[in-house]
Formats: sequence, C-alpha cells, structure tokens
Amino acid sequence: MKKTALAFLISAFAASTASAVTLVDSQNSGTKVEFVGSARIKLTNTADKETDVKEGSVTKNQTNRPIQNNGTRFGFKLKQSLGNDFYGLGRVEWRFRGKDNAGNDARSNHNFDHLYTRQLYAGVGHKRFGELTYGNQSVITDDVKQTDLANTLSLSDGLLASSVRRSVQYVYDNKDQGIKAGVFYGGSSPRGNDGLSLDNKRKDIWGVGAVKKFTIDDKQEFIVGTGTSRERFRQSEPSDYSRTAYSIGSAYTYDKTTVGLDLERSITKDEEGAGNKETNNEIRTILYHKLTSDWRAYGMYAYKTEKQDYVSGSDKKEKQHQFMLGTEYYLIPKSKPFNMKTFVEVQNTHTKKYRRDELRTKERNYTTVVGLRAYW
Repeated sequence: MKKTALAFLISAFAASTASAVTLVDSQNSGTKVEFVGSARIKLTNTADKETDVKEGSVTKNQTNRPIQNNGTRFGFKLKQSLGNDFYGLGRVEWRFRGKDNAGNDARSNHNFDHLYTRQLYAGVGHKRFGELTYGNQSVITDDVKQTDLANTLSLSDGLLASSVRRSVQYVYDNKDQGIKAGVFYGGSSPRGNDGLSLDNKRKDIWGVGAVKKFTIDDKQEFIVGTGTSRERFRQSEPSDYSRTAYSIGSAYTYDKTTVGLDLERSITKDEEGAGNKETNNEIRTILYHKLTSDWRAYGMYAYKTEKQDYVSGSDKKEKQHQFMLGTEYYLIPKSKPFNMKTFVEVQNTHTKKYRRDELRTKERNYTTVVGLRAYW
C-alpha cells in the first residue's frame, strides 16, 4: 500500500503540472469534470507532562513520529448543464487513513494504508436559487467558524457538525450580495465521517447556518456567521441521547491582516444515563497576516471548558488554555493550477481537571509539526 500511495502522489503531481485539473469541459454538452485533491504529509514531535496533584506524582513522555499522511485526498467533481439555468452536480472524494474498516490500527506508521470514501453526493442546482444535494457531504455549519485558517494544529475543530453522511442539504449562495445560507438533515447512520463504526449509532441530525460578508472597501471586509446543529444517538439505556451545538463566528480583514473570533457551546444530555449533562464551551481567536504574496504568519488562542453533571457519581470539570504559532510559505505560488506549500506550527496546551471542584490533575502538552501540502 505504501508503494501504491507513493505512485499515486507522483502521478497526481505530474498530471497537475501539466494543468490537467479539468478533465472534460464541453461547451456543446455543458459537461465539466474536474480532478481535485491535495497530497499532505507531516512530521510530528510531542512532549507531554501529567501531574497528579493529590499524590504529587509526575509522568513525562516524548514522541517523535515518522513522516505521516496528514489528510491526503483526491476525487472528481461533475457539473452538467440542464438548461434554463439548471444544472446537475456531483462529487466523490477519497482519503487515506491508517485504520481498517474494523477500526484496527495498521502496523505501519505512515497512515497511507487504507482508502475510504469521505464525500459522495449528487444533486441539482439553479444559478439563482441554490443547490439541493444528497449523500455524504460537507455541510453549511462548517462555514460558520472564522478562525480555522491554520493547517494541522488549528484550534478550531469546532463543536458544530462539519460533514454528515446520508444527508440532504439545501444551500443558497449569492456571491454578489455576500450571503450564504443553508439547512440539512441526516437520518440514521452507523458510521462517522471517517467511515468507521460509531460506538453509538446516529439516530438523526439536523442543522442550519448562515454567513454574511460585508465588503467595506477594496481593503476591508467583515464576515459574520451563525449556526446550530442537533444530533441524536441510540444507546441501550436510556433509548437515546442528544448533542446540541451553537456557534457565532466573525472575522475582520484589513489589507493583509485578518483577526477572527469564534464563540461556541454544545450541550449533551442523557449520555450513559438519564439526567446526565455535559456542557462544552469554546472561545477561539486568530491573528493571520500575509507577510508577502507567498509567506504568511499566524497565531491562535483558545479557551475551552467541559463540565459534566452526573445524576449518580461525582461531577467533573476541565479547563484548557491553548496557544498556537505558525508560518507557511508557498514553494509554488497559490495562483498556479498546481501549488505547494510548507509550514511549521507549534502548539502549547495546558489542562486542569477537577472532581467535586477539587483540582486532581494538571496536564501540559507541546506539539510541533512540520508539513508539506500540494494542491491541484
């Protein structure tokens, strides 16, 4: 599998440098087929320290990982004109991972061992009224957050749903007015977005989101987004539990500098027992600056909390401060059909864990990533 993955990456680069991104573009039939994707690899170093406050014991661990897959993906996009401003559309995207379909880790460490289908959807659209699609797809609530500008060590995974399997979605996108809004619904699914089985089968999920861009002048713009998603899972007792998330995202850009702020909350009810409640809150910020046309620098800060209120057993709390600094440089300019960048990111995470309001554990993590990404 390792040789197959390497051969795929080389062939993708060769095809891209020949500007073979658009495979079919027929004006007569109105058919357009594109080959899309990105090759992503990384080197990772981590250093962890855990302190048991009550006992006074300290545990340290440091890990240097070899070159690994970092979300490499490839696929095809199809658009077919149907006349009167209507069109059909579809997309398929495959990604690499280390685990097999049963969730077992591969013996290798490169994580190029298995392919799975990340996106597979089709639908119909209208140039004025938007698109209606069904399948495994990214959803509108993933567009709400505005601080997710970093690469591997982004602090903005977020609490809202980012993509949903077996979902139907309607999205209205008016670029002239800077408005994008949508709603989605997904039914039962035994698997998550990574194609692996969920511990508790999803019963259903729905969400809604909207993003508005205000163009102030040729150097300034302001973006604000808001959304919510609600997901229900099946479990033996009680019958099911729910997770509801809310988010507000904003970003202001002046010339080459962008500052962003996200506020999110999720509430999980009845997981592992009727009456149980878990509340997660996140505040995330970013400062992103274009030093030159090919070089960027950025920094992030996030404050995250988790509170678990149990009907039986002791309550738990967790507070986390995260800091991240990074820089990226385009070895092949972004304006080209094929572009490549390298980046370095450093993340520092401090976590305090409480039980019955008493500090029990302190954790510290340092992570450094050096990465390379090629897009076509």
